[in-house]
Amino acid sequence: MKTSVPQVLDEVEKVKSFDEKVKVLLSYNSTPLRGLLNLNFNPNLKMNLPEGEPPFKKDTSIPIGYSETNLYTEWRRFYIWVEPKPELSKVRKEQLFVQMLEGIHWKEAEVVCLAKDKKLHTRYKSLNEKLVRAAFPQLLPPPAPKPVQKQKEEVVVKKDGGPSSVDS
Repeated sequence: MKTSVPQVLDEVEKVKSFDEKVKVLLSYNSTPLRGLLNLNFNPNLKMNLPEGEPPFKKDTSIPIGYSETNLYTEWRRFYIWVEPKPELSKVRKEQLFVQMLEGIHWKEAEVVCLAKDKKLHTRYKSLNEKLVRAAFPQLLPPPAPKPVQKQKEEVVVKKDGGPSSVDS
């Protein structure tokens, strides 16, 4: 049985050092793990779904690994929800999303909803862009350049009353 994405992220939280966290991510490298990290931290990816967790039936009595399906199987369908969107109605996309959430384990469903809203860091405090870039350097696009701050021009009033500009 494959280790689920929530189990991997829980293990990342347990280890202390940054390097150990990178090793855990690399040791469980999988398409769903990389995909959810990309979805969460890539500013160019957005799921065409309403924010928040939709109402769906969570069966919390089923142990992880015994659900009807899992993210390893369902990942191939994520193209339906990531923009640019295929030609499906909004209602149909939401129905398919809820069906997928009801089929996977409820912990996987929670992780999917957090990644969809770019909020994985609220549940997994040590998960951040720096960690993801260290583990998977080619996964995310290059960071956007920071805007160059222009030096402020200071206006000084001369004794004769006329303004004069001085660079700071």
